[in-house]
Amino acid sequence: MQGWVTLALLLSLGVGCSLGQNGVGELPVPRGLTLNPDLPAQTLSLTWQSDSSLFDLEIFHTELMNVVLNETVAVKTDPVTGLHSWTWHSPLPLECTSHSAHIRARNQQSVSQWSPLQTIPGWDIPEKSESNMFPQDKVVPVGSNMTFCCIVKEKEDFKEIMYGRQEMSATRLSRRTYAITATNQPVSGNTGTNVICCSQRLTLTGAVVFVGYPPGDEGLVCETRDLASAECSWKKGRDTGLRMRRSRTKYTLNGRDCLEANERKRWWCSSKAWEQSWTLVARNPLGTVHLMDSAQLTDRVHLLAPVNVTAVEVKAWSATLQWSWSVAAYKKLEMVCQLQLFAHELNSTRNYSGPGLSSVVLESLWPDVDYTVTLYCGSKHGFWKWGDKSAPYRIHTKMDRPDALDVWMWMDSSNTGCVFWKPLSVRKSHGALVGYEVSQSSAEEDGWTPVSLPPGNFSYPIILNNGSDITVAVAARNPAGLSQPSTVTTPAYRADSQLSMSELLSTNGSFVLSWQPNANASSGYAVEWVPTGCSGLCPVDWKKVPESDSSFTLNSDSLVAGVRYTVSVYALSTGAPTLLQRWQGYSQEMTPSQSVRELLPNQSGSDVLLSWKATAMENQRGFIRGYTIYLANAAHLELIANISDPEVQSYRVKGLSLSSYKFVVKAYTSAGEDAGATVAIKMEMDTADMLFVGILVPLGIMFCCLILISICCYKKREWVKKAFYPEIPGPKVPGDWSSPQGPLDVKPSPHSLVHIVESPEWDFTKEGLFPVPEEEEESENDNIEVDADSDEPALLRYYNQVVGDGSHGNQVSDSSGSSNTSVDSTQTEITYAGIQSPTSSQGACGGGGYRPQMQSVIGPAEPQIEFEADFQDDGLHAGYKPQCSWQLDSPEAENFSGSLGSPTSVTSSQFLIPESSEEKPQPSNTWFHNFLSGKS
Repeated sequence: MQGWVTLALLLSLGVGCSLGQNGVGELPVPRGLTLNPDLPAQTLSLTWQSDSSLFDLEIFHTELMNVVLNETVAVKTDPVTGLHSWTWHSPLPLECTSHSAHIRARNQQSVSQWSPLQTIPGWDIPEKSESNMFPQDKVVPVGSNMTFCCIVKEKEDFKEIMYGRQEMSATRLSRRTYAITATNQPVSGNTGTNVICCSQRLTLTGAVVFVGYPPGDEGLVCETRDLASAECSWKKGRDTGLRMRRSRTKYTLNGRDCLEANERKRWWCSSKAWEQSWTLVARNPLGTVHLMDSAQLTDRVHLLAPVNVTAVEVKAWSATLQWSWSVAAYKKLEMVCQLQLFAHELNSTRNYSGPGLSSVVLESLWPDVDYTVTLYCGSKHGFWKWGDKSAPYRIHTKMDRPDALDVWMWMDSSNTGCVFWKPLSVRKSHGALVGYEVSQSSAEEDGWTPVSLPPGNFSYPIILNNGSDITVAVAARNPAGLSQPSTVTTPAYRADSQLSMSELLSTNGSFVLSWQPNANASSGYAVEWVPTGCSGLCPVDWKKVPESDSSFTLNSDSLVAGVRYTVSVYALSTGAPTLLQRWQGYSQEMTPSQSVRELLPNQSGSDVLLSWKATAMENQRGFIRGYTIYLANAAHLELIANISDPEVQSYRVKGLSLSSYKFVVKAYTSAGEDAGATVAIKMEMDTADMLFVGILVPLGIMFCCLILISICCYKKREWVKKAFYPEIPGPKVPGDWSSPQGPLDVKPSPHSLVHIVESPEWDFTKEGLFPVPEEEEESENDNIEVDADSDEPALLRYYNQVVGDGSHGNQVSDSSGSSNTSVDSTQTEITYAGIQSPTSSQGACGGGGYRPQMQSVIGPAEPQIEFEADFQDDGLHAGYKPQCSWQLDSPEAENFSGSLGSPTSVTSSQFLIPESSEEKPQPSNTWFHNFLSGKS
């Protein structure tokens, strides 16, 4: 400690010397500076003596001489003590480290020297070598900032400071002291927030901080329970978050501690006497709240609960209830009481009043019912609030005879029906029912015939006769007795059941009915509704309507969607009910649950007749408005027809081709279509149609083709004529051909020999022209003789040898013509016998002139060609007729196909005689020739 004081004196002397050297003015130095620390408040008070009023202050962390305050303050002299005093609030506990301070006087021109440095030691001096943390167990408001310091023991290392579970960044204040600052602190837990200082090996020390709120109590109210004392209560308000005994909120009422105050929805404190005004003080370490209230005694009466509640007399329809009070002063208090009754389907509240009320009579109860009674009271004059409720009390009333039944009849045929009655509620049965009694009477029978039924029955079948009406009476029985009988009369016949029905439309799921008033409805009207088309024991329901009403709304909760109901209105009188009007309708229409039935297709020619039957009524779920017919194509439906008349149950699809079809028929209501019924059919042709088509179609096609061909050929006749039947000019022979026919002496050429045979008559059955092989020509060339007397026609021999350049001049050729001879210098000499004039000869191929060969047919090895002439009436001999077709036989002849055998060529290397003797000449003037020529 002495070392620290010496260090402070040396520092102060050094600062004084420095200032003296700088030439500071001669103001007197403040005297007697003392430092007085307030450790819990973290404040440091400075007092000194001086004649000045303006001072410079500096405060240091002594060990490191860090300046924590440098401020100029104006401080006046205390007139009592004659001292100057100033207080500084330290941001960190003063125990954390030593603090030093000095002061100097100041005026406008100069300052004095600094006073000697004064020091207050901290807990980090060498004499205190243990670890510590400051502050300890401090209470601060939520949102405040707070600095914690950890003093590490000598020769111990420092690692970190944890605020709760958060590692904080520490600042070093001295050799052993480290500090952190927690900002905007949240509310702490029940045991506060822990701040821990740790070394590398262990926890060195720690502290706890309590962060909370000041008191927030409000709403002080005082009242009396016994007309003498006071009980004051208030709302606690916001939770302070301070639950430790030292930091809890403490209360005083008019200066007296409220020891009985505890934590509830409302806190309270009592006073033995009514004081008419009260002051409540709520205080905790963070703040104080003052609450006040005042009132007259009679204006704040809060009664206690009645006790000993008892039913002294219980009947079927009433009961007497008594109770007592625990406070004698209540007997003279004018009060009002409220009684609550709870029962099955029955809840009610009843009020009673009177001075010191302690009993009431409960009337209008229901027999055989369990009631639970709860009672509470309050002051009638200056009513403040209801008192406390009594404990629930149970009352069970006695039984009584049941109420009369609601009875109705329903006829399911002309002579059979049922009598129905509605079950009685607990409120109307007046006790557990043990059964029903049904009695039947008619004009033909005397008296009644009773029948007993168990309590679970609510109907009884009846059989009508044609003689008179039948009256049925039904009564309910319980242990207390039999109810009044309810009667209903059924008519002897049901002629009115044929009354026509009209369609009834719903409104928001309900039926709104109206009818004309009837003079015979002395007992009112009955509205009956029953599912249409039901058989057996149907769920019949009805409602009685007073005679003054002529309308009724049948609510949707009594109806089922998608069910057709028959609704009837009857006039009630002393006799049998009279049917006035009848409807059918749906409370809510839906799409049919099933498709149409028995969908059948029937083919008639190219038409298909679709027929079906309507869905059963229980599956319609709405009025059928019509049908739609679709053609199913792949994945979609094509609408064919929409039938808006529901009575039409067939449709004819016309004009279908031979194929397979699938049809879908759907019935629809106002809600939409059903799923649809599907039928498939494959269109097949009828037998008569098939025969008709099988005959006429080919004929028609052939006829059309012929017409088209004829039209085409007619329009293109010039082209056809040129292409298929060109005009060929006749041969022109030089010389005089006007002399009569006779033998023509022609010497055969060296290469061909023609035998000319002259005969006055031509036997067309004989062969007229024979080709002679070349072998015979060589042997018989010089010895040819013509037999003029022979009956055979003269033979015409010729050679068709093509002479080449000499290499094949003597080569033998067969009768079909040589295919290897050269055609370079062809020279064919032919001797004709009986050549006629071109004007008198008829061509074998239909033309009058020369016609080239078109095609050559290779015959046998030694073909014989016959020449047959058409003899005319004038007996002319047949002359030369060329072949109709020709063809080059040799491959070498292909190069001459353009000239040999063409219409303009007169040179040919082929035979000019027809190859077949069976080809006969045709007349040239044919219909085709005339057609191509445009002749008729």
